[in-house]
Amino acid sequence: MANDETISVKGVKKDLYDRIKDIARESGKTIGEITNDAYRLFLSASSTIKETGEQFIQGLKESQAMVISNIDYLEITGKEIVGYGKKVMFKNIGTLKIKEISEKEFEDYIDSIVNVKKLGVPGNINRLKVL
Repeated sequence: MANDETISVKGVKKDLYDRIKDIARESGKTIGEITNDAYRLFLSASSTIKETGEQFIQGLKESQAMVISNIDYLEITGKEIVGYGKKVMFKNIGTLKIKEISEKEFEDYIDSIVNVKKLGVPGNINRLKVL
């Protein structure tokens, strides 16, 4: 590998430098070659990790359900739920009546129903899927 110029790096810990030196000696490469390899690996992993992290956060944002909670009575239609465009969680509600919703819409848009004292759903919804 040809060196066009010398680059000094300040702040390298001695123990890390010694380990790199040992790896270079064992592999028959120069310290510069090992360091360049390490930089390449770090940069490659760094961009991949950043991209994966951004995708994870975006997926998390998209998957978060809206929580409707702590109310005594709610009557809502499937059209209202679907119109929101995201999953909905119903929690701590005295009486919840869900009207005019298909079983597919129920599965696609209702994330969960937790601690609802009285629940009313249309007859076309399979009761086992509600539980």
